Amino acid sequence: MQIKPRLYPHPVLAWFSDDYRTAMFQPAFEVAGNKGFYKIRMTCRSSSRSLNRLIAEKRAAYAVHIECPATRYRALFTSTDESFEIDIPVADIDGKVEVCRLIVATQEIKNYASDEFHADFTGRSFDLMRGDSLAVAEDITFYADKKADELAKLPSIFSIRRAHEGDAPSLDVDLTGERIVVWLSPSVHERFTSLNSDELLRSTLSASVLVPALVLALEKMMRQEERETLMDLRWYRTVVRKLKDLGISAESLSDSSDNSVVLSNRLIGDPLSSSFDDLAKVLQREED
Repeated sequence: MQIKPRLYPHPVLAWFSDDYRTAMFQPAFEVAGNKGFYKIRMTCRSSSRSLNRLIAEKRAAYAVHIECPATRYRALFTSTDESFEIDIPVADIDGKVEVCRLIVATQEIKNYASDEFHADFTGRSFDLMRGDSLAVAEDITFYADKKADELAKLPSIFSIRRAHEGDAPSLDVDLTGERIVVWLSPSVHERFTSLNSDELLRSTLSASVLVPALVLALEKMMRQEERETLMDLRWYRTVVRKLKDLGISAESLSDSSDNSVVLSNRLIGDPLSSSFDDLAKVLQREED
């Protein structure tokens, strides 16, 4: 659910309208998580005397609507307290979470009128139904990455897959999903799977497959117009966090003293150096 500028059949206190002449609705939103729950804290304030009176009379309430497209979780929470908390199980939400903050009628209200209304509503009153929106704030989002521990390891954002076409290129990359998908041609994928079973060859495979895929991702991230289309994706947020660990912000990525090849190798843990060490061990193993 997302609240977009629209016309209501009754006055609504909103950032996109002048139904109320000077009143404001300013709810604050905080979220913190632990292993079991996401704890959401709402602090709601309105300068509208009329709306505050309805809330004091229990005829209206502050509300927050939580929706997660990935898990299809959807719930509405209400309270007449200016500050209240909500606990959402970690298993219920993942990835992007959309939040709508409102004041809603909790019962039928007859002949609602206010001297705070715009002059166009002078002398008019309105019948409100239970659930009608009386005030709305701008939508906000937060990200519930319940697999944060797993995502701290950068290789987990990659998915190595077998291309279906026989004439597919040896390596191709898709950046449009939650993970960076690396497509390998059927023959290359078969050899990759076989070699990946040998622990001493994994660094070499990472240098050969993951580094070039991440180079492409970083090149995209360097362009502002590309970043805007990628920032909701899980792999993007993970790379941003890892870059931050290196003292680099995604917005200034193009100004970094290191190019995308150097950064990719660093972000994955320098598999190139490890691959030379491991290949030396492979040769020694063969000699033995």
